[in-house]
Amino acid sequence: MNKFLCTTLIVLAASSAAHAEDLYLGANVSPGKGKLKLSDGTGQADRDANKNSVYAGVFAGYVLSPSWALEAGYRGLGNEYTFDFPDSYRLKLKPSVAYLAARNTWQLSDDWSLYGKVGVAQGRMKVDLSDKSGSGSSSVHKTGLYLGLGVAYMVTRDVALQLELEHTDKLKQPGLSVSMDKFSLGVKVGF
Repeated sequence: MNKFLCTTLIVLAASSAAHAEDLYLGANVSPGKGKLKLSDGTGQADRDANKNSVYAGVFAGYVLSPSWALEAGYRGLGNEYTFDFPDSYRLKLKPSVAYLAARNTWQLSDDWSLYGKVGVAQGRMKVDLSDKSGSGSSSVHKTGLYLGLGVAYMVTRDVALQLELEHTDKLKQPGLSVSMDKFSLGVKVGF
């Protein structure tokens, strides 16, 4: 996934070298408490993580026209989610996602706009399970649909604040399902 993201960012940077004003960069944060659905064949149980966590992300885009852009991003910089279970079992999850999407922007006024994104994303999750006698780990990844919907407020000509909902496919492992959907607050800077 890191190779995919690095390659995409290099292509975006190289293609915009001649037109630096068409490039934008940004960062966002997604605070929240991890939620987990477990199933054991007889039923499902919802669990909350032990503490709140904040995930950060970065993105870069290339403006193709006044309303269309090509954007790539990565979300997953931050803490892991920890879940405690009976009999001293502890589950730690570290999810991340990289995406490549087309972005369409609708201007509502000089300062406000709505935008939507559609593309492909690869979600990854590292899973660590431990108890008194030892631990084990595995990782899960899935490539699927990426959707985003947001609102942006232009603070200056080149700086916008964004509030966005991102959706990607759930990451699943036998008995475990983790949603990668996030609300995020971010800033986008154009050049």
